[in-house]
Amino acid sequence: MRRHILAWLAGFCVLSIHPTDHQSIAHAQTAADYITLEDFADTPVDSLPRGWRWRSKDDDKPKLYAIHEANGQHYLAAQDTGHSVVLFKRIELNPHQYPIVTWCWRVDDLPVGGDERYTETNDSAAAVHIIASKTFFLGIPRQIKYVWSTTLEPGTIGRRKGIGRPWFVVLESGAEKVGQWVMEQVDIEHDYQRTFTGALPDDERTMAIGVLTDANQTRSLARAAYADFRAWPRAALGQITNYCATLSCGQTTVLSPR
Repeated sequence: MRRHILAWLAGFCVLSIHPTDHQSIAHAQTAADYITLEDFADTPVDSLPRGWRWRSKDDDKPKLYAIHEANGQHYLAAQDTGHSVVLFKRIELNPHQYPIVTWCWRVDDLPVGGDERYTETNDSAAAVHIIASKTFFLGIPRQIKYVWSTTLEPGTIGRRKGIGRPWFVVLESGAEKVGQWVMEQVDIEHDYQRTFTGALPDDERTMAIGVLTDANQTRSLARAAYADFRAWPRAALGQITNYCATLSCGQTTVLSPR
C-alpha cells in the first residue's frame, strides 16, 4: 500500500516541479461569458502543447501527442500502443463560479476490449481528467476522469480498487461516433458530489486538467483528438452552442515519438 501511495504522489509532483503556464482568470460578466482553459492556439503545429507536462515516471517514454490544425483551429492529436502517458496542465479555477466545463473530442480508434472497471482492461480511447481537490490525508489529488469507453454504457460511473484511483464517468461509448467531433458538457460540482459523496469546499480550486489516450493494458491501438476546453458559469446552461462543429472530421495521422 505504501508503494502505491508514494507512486501516486510522485506522479503528480510534476505539477509543482515543472514550470507551467497559469491561466489568468476573469470574472464572468454575463451568462454567456466563459474562460478558455486551453485552445492550443499558441502552440506550433507538430509540437507538444505548451504549458502541459507529464508525470516524472513518464520522462523516458515517447509522447505520442502533437498539435494539428483543421480549418485554422488547433487541436491535440493523440495515440497510444502501449506507453500510456498522461498530459496535465495546471489550471487555477474556482469550480463554484465556473462549474460547467466543455470541450471537443474525437475518437478514431478504440482500444479493443477496453473496460475502465478493471486494471487488466483499463484503456480509454479518450479521457479528460479534472483534478478538483486534495484529500486531507497525504494530500492525494481527487480526480474525476471523463471517458469515451470502448464497452461501457454512457452514464456508467465507477472506480477501480486502490488508493488514489480516480472516479470515472462514461460520456461516450463504442464506435457509433468514431471519426466525428463531439462536444461534451460536464458539471464539476454535481459530478464531485455524486462520486466523492460530498460538496466541494467553498475555498476549493481545481488543480489541473489532463488528457489520456491509452491502450497499454489491452495491447491494442487508441487514437483520439482534443480541442477547445472552456469553463462556464452555471447561468450559461441552456445557452452553450456546439462550437465544435467548425472542426474538420478528418482522421488523425500516425504520430512519431517525441
